[in-house]
Amino acid sequence: MNNLNFQNESPADVDAFKGESHNRVAQAMHDYIKSKGNHRVIGLDGEFGSGKSSILQMLEKKIAKDGEKTKLWVFDCEQHYQGSIKSNFIEVLTENVTTLLKELNRDKAIADVEKNRDIALGRHYSYTKDTRSHISIWAVLLIVSGVLAPTFIRDYLIRLHSETPLATSLHCLYLFACTAPGFILLFAYLASRKEKDPKKRWNLTSLLKGNSDDRITETVEVSKEVSPLDLKRALGCHLHAVKDHHIIIVIDNLDRLPRDVLRSVWSDLEIFTSVTGQENLSVIVPFCSTKVSKYLNGDSEQSYDSKDFIAKKFPVVFRTPPIITSGWKDAFRKLWSESFGASDLAEADACSVILQRHSPMAGGLVTPRLQKRFINDIATTLLVTADKPSVICIAAYLAICKYNGVAIETMLKDPDTPKVEQAVASATEAEDTAAQAVALNIDKTKRTLKALLGEDMKTGWPIQILQIHFQTSSDIAIAELIDQPLEDAIDSQDGKKFAMLIPYFGFKDSFRRRLEGAISASSLLKTLYQASRIEGCKVDDLLPYVSARFITGDQLKTEKFDAGAFESIKGLIALGLHKGIFTDALSASKTAFEEMAEKSYDLDSVEGYREIISKYDSYLDSMDEAFNPLVIGSSELLFQIIMPDPDLKRIDASNISLNNQGIKDAVLQLASSEHENLDRIPLDEDDWLPCFTAYFSGKRLSISRRPYFIDETYVAAVTTAISLDPAEHRVWFAAAFFGEFSSTIQQLILRHLPTTNSNRIKVSMAVIYMRLEMGLLLTEIPGIDEAFETEQEYLYTLVRAATTSEHLLKLILEDEASHLIAPILATLIKEYAISSVSSDYLYEFYSRFADTLSEYDLTDTELLEWFTSFELMAERLPVLPDIDRLFLNHVLGGSNDKLLELRAVLLDRSFGANIDIAGWIKLIEGVDANERTALRYMLDNKIDFSGEVFAHQAVSAWLTTTIKQALFVKPSAAIISNSRILLDLFEKDTQAIIGTVLRPFIYDQKVVVEALFFILGEYGELLPSITPRTPEEEERFLQILLQMNSDPTGAASAATFLDSRAAQFAEWKISKEHKDTYSSLVTKLKASLPTIYANLSEQHGYRTRMKELAKAFFGKE
Repeated sequence: MNNLNFQNESPADVDAFKGESHNRVAQAMHDYIKSKGNHRVIGLDGEFGSGKSSILQMLEKKIAKDGEKTKLWVFDCEQHYQGSIKSNFIEVLTENVTTLLKELNRDKAIADVEKNRDIALGRHYSYTKDTRSHISIWAVLLIVSGVLAPTFIRDYLIRLHSETPLATSLHCLYLFACTAPGFILLFAYLASRKEKDPKKRWNLTSLLKGNSDDRITETVEVSKEVSPLDLKRALGCHLHAVKDHHIIIVIDNLDRLPRDVLRSVWSDLEIFTSVTGQENLSVIVPFCSTKVSKYLNGDSEQSYDSKDFIAKKFPVVFRTPPIITSGWKDAFRKLWSESFGASDLAEADACSVILQRHSPMAGGLVTPRLQKRFINDIATTLLVTADKPSVICIAAYLAICKYNGVAIETMLKDPDTPKVEQAVASATEAEDTAAQAVALNIDKTKRTLKALLGEDMKTGWPIQILQIHFQTSSDIAIAELIDQPLEDAIDSQDGKKFAMLIPYFGFKDSFRRRLEGAISASSLLKTLYQASRIEGCKVDDLLPYVSARFITGDQLKTEKFDAGAFESIKGLIALGLHKGIFTDALSASKTAFEEMAEKSYDLDSVEGYREIISKYDSYLDSMDEAFNPLVIGSSELLFQIIMPDPDLKRIDASNISLNNQGIKDAVLQLASSEHENLDRIPLDEDDWLPCFTAYFSGKRLSISRRPYFIDETYVAAVTTAISLDPAEHRVWFAAAFFGEFSSTIQQLILRHLPTTNSNRIKVSMAVIYMRLEMGLLLTEIPGIDEAFETEQEYLYTLVRAATTSEHLLKLILEDEASHLIAPILATLIKEYAISSVSSDYLYEFYSRFADTLSEYDLTDTELLEWFTSFELMAERLPVLPDIDRLFLNHVLGGSNDKLLELRAVLLDRSFGANIDIAGWIKLIEGVDANERTALRYMLDNKIDFSGEVFAHQAVSAWLTTTIKQALFVKPSAAIISNSRILLDLFEKDTQAIIGTVLRPFIYDQKVVVEALFFILGEYGELLPSITPRTPEEEERFLQILLQMNSDPTGAASAATFLDSRAAQFAEWKISKEHKDTYSSLVTKLKASLPTIYANLSEQHGYRTRMKELAKAFFGKE
């Protein structure tokens, strides 16, 4: 193979195939054209490179042997489609015809041919333009009236000065003639308004010449697009000029035109069809029917439509022979022998199989042109590749990688990767079957190469493919393919390039070799992570090598990582990278962070601070470690560096707490300003409020004084700073944190308040007044409502940090300031921002708090739930009368443990066994609604009454004292109610005993009747029996009835009670001496004692007498 010969692309005039099928097609076309009766438009169908040009070359050779009267002219559409293809065709045809005429010595006919060409190309063209103008009729009338008007005016004036008077009609005639120009102008204007075209409307400039349409005749020279009719005329005239010759026109490379041009030319073929029937013309159109039909198809048409269109255009179509049936492999051997010699034709057979398997042609065809190109490509590749690789490897590389565009990675996959058949077997139905077929063919070729050449790293087919691909020696090829690209990919952190190398044969060995040398951990980790994010790329099996390389962790402790490196560490750990290799680095960064946090803030070390913080935070995030709570004693770095940093992912400032010294330092840090820095570096204004709110907004109010208030050491300095710059809000912030307020601070507020415009300063002043519990002065701060609304975040944080819950509760009770403090307290309650509270205020003023806070969306239920969430000391409960009524109702009706505890203590303390007789009497005679409510609650809910012993005695004593008054005064309704509720709490036996105590008073002559009525009306149900038992009691009873009759209003309740005991009186037998008196009194009290009267009227021995009495008293029964 030292002397290589290359194949050329010129059409062959001799059939190279054993079956001579191409020559037979040329002969058949020649015989068909010779017959004048056959159709003159012939098609030659074949794929690209299938030998159509060779057939035409053979046909031209045969025509040349027939004589000089037949000419074959070729028009290459691909060369002439730019511009107008019809114009170019006429030009080419004219050149061929004039050349033929010159050969025939017919120079005179050339002029006619060229004239026909010019006419067809539209180089001469004439048109006519006639111009006819007219003058406006209004202009004529205006001119005439303008000429005559002066004459009429002059004559009219002469007539006016003559002695002969003019007739009225003449006056009118003269006036009309004198003003005629004006009337004409007016009429012209009105007439022009009807014209819709604005350009044709009348105006003063068109008086003499009216608007018109002009027609002018002239001749110009132009160039125009050639029409199909022009082409047909020109073609006919040109053919007529050589009518003694048979002209064969070949319209070649039609199928290589762009789609739109091809469709246009295809439609023009009808011209040749019409001309061939009349003139001495035959047309041959070589084309690829597959491509032409595709181009001729509309978007929604079937492929058959276009093929039928082709059949209609070309009734006679010759086709190039199919390659597989044409003995192409013999021809391939012949071509191979011409180029490489005939020493080893087995290689030619192997290459022909590879070419057929991977043919880029449609349907896997192997055309003559493809064979020549394939052999030439093998020859050129062999010449430029070192070590002279196998021509079979070259053939495989060209057919697969170059012709089909398959990446070299597909051929050089690691042997451990799954076979293609397995991949195809597991492929889903959605995969393209064509892609599956390509994959199977590639695997077949790889198995062929393995069988012929092996897979040795030095001489096997993979290394030869590398040599061919890089056109160099094997050692340089492997370095070029993997080693050097791998090093470049890692150094440039190119994950995509790295991922492309992984499928290569021998990649893992190359990767391990690279890890053995000096390598940047940052670049390696970034590259691996980028590669892992590429779809289909897996780096999991490489990570154990990386973990082993950095297991000691020494390099990782000293190497600097940027954000991208930490992101890569995080991603690779998730994929399987051993986290332990970064443990030492994390520990070192944690130690550096904790040591830094305790240092004083130094402006010159800011970058160092940020680097330490970022490194520690990045390690925590990448290793998915939590930031453990940290206690530090300095707030400077916390506020200056950590809190303002928005990029921290794991370091949480809320987990960094300050010890006692650190908290005081935080207040001083926030209070430092330009005029008084308090030995600290002031914060940037943009960071000040976020730092303050971030740390202090979580503070909860209590009843204790804050331990971090500013002591006397800095008070004088802050006061001086206020005087120097009262517009600086930080000094007023500092004042709000004073441990003790002197009169000086109040004077400073009053002095600078009129000139203060800062809402933040007004809020600080307001908080100072809150701490001083000066609600009235708080409300007198100008624009305080607006300040609270504008600076809400600052307000609530400062209230949380500086005030106590007691301050707010006291201020709400002040009517002047309640509207300002109530919304703050309501919000703090909802946010559970109060840790302890003085319960005395709510015990006594719960209703006021509930009413005030309800206006700010805090319901009574929410307030009670919040209040009872604290540890409420029952012993702090005030006496029952002093407890707020609403809160008492909650205590009595509540169900949570706190309220139940309070209720038990309250009831036991107010009504328990520890209350003596005097206490109970005081309670009975008291008018407090709370006590009555509590007693009523005990009665309604049947609460065990532990104080019944003393209460019984107290009730008895009180009733005895009340009844035995010399001048009876009935107790108030409240006192009666208290006693009755208390009696209802007693057991039935106790009530009966009290009844036995009361009964003797009923018939006691010493007790006034009014007292008896009081007993009967209010406590009669306690009496077990009311009927008299002795004559003395009968007499006393009759006295009672007599008094009832005398005072029915005062005795109404007593009468009602007696009537309710009618059953007892029905069984009672009065003595005979009092029987008539008793009957008389009952009859008189018929209305008050209806039941007793009815029963007595029905008793035997009373009926007649009762009727008589009733008739006597009431006139009739």
